Amino acid sequence: MMSASVPGTGPHGFDWAVGTWSCTNTMPSAMGGPSRQSMTVTRTNGGATMYHSVGTNFDSTWYNVYVAKTKTWWSPLIVSDGTYGTESSSTIGKKMVWVGTASNASGTSMQIRDTVTYSMTKTTDLGEYKSGGPWKEQYNVTCVRT
Repeated sequence: MMSASVPGTGPHGFDWAVGTWSCTNTMPSAMGGPSRQSMTVTRTNGGATMYHSVGTNFDSTWYNVYVAKTKTWWSPLIVSDGTYGTESSSTIGKKMVWVGTASNASGTSMQIRDTVTYSMTKTTDLGEYKSGGPWKEQYNVTCVRT
C-alpha cells in the first residue's frame, strides 16, 4: 500500500488513514452522530478509501474516491437514518474543504460543507449546512488513531 506524504495527494492520498480511530463529537447531531463514536477506515478493492463510523443509534459510511482526470476527490455518504449526499474537494493538504449537498430522512435538501484538518494521528471535522440562510455549524468531530 502506498501512502501520500500530503493528505489528498493523488489516488493514494488517504491511504495513511487506514486503521481504527476513536472519535468525540462536541456537537452531537443526526448527521454528525453522537458524542462518542468509533471509526474504521479501509481501502477498497477498487482503490477508494471507505470510512465507517458507528455510535449509539448511529451508523454512517462514506467513501473518498479520486478522479485523476479532474484531480478531484468525491465523497458519497449515507447515514442509517436515511440521510444521504455527496461532497467533493479539489484541495489537498493538512486542511481540506469539502462541499456538496445532502438530503435528510424527511427529504429536505441542503448544502453541506466539511472543513477537515488532517494529521497522521488526529483529524478534526467541522460540519456545516446551509438551507435558505447562512452556514450553520452542525457537528465538530475529532478522531484519534487507536
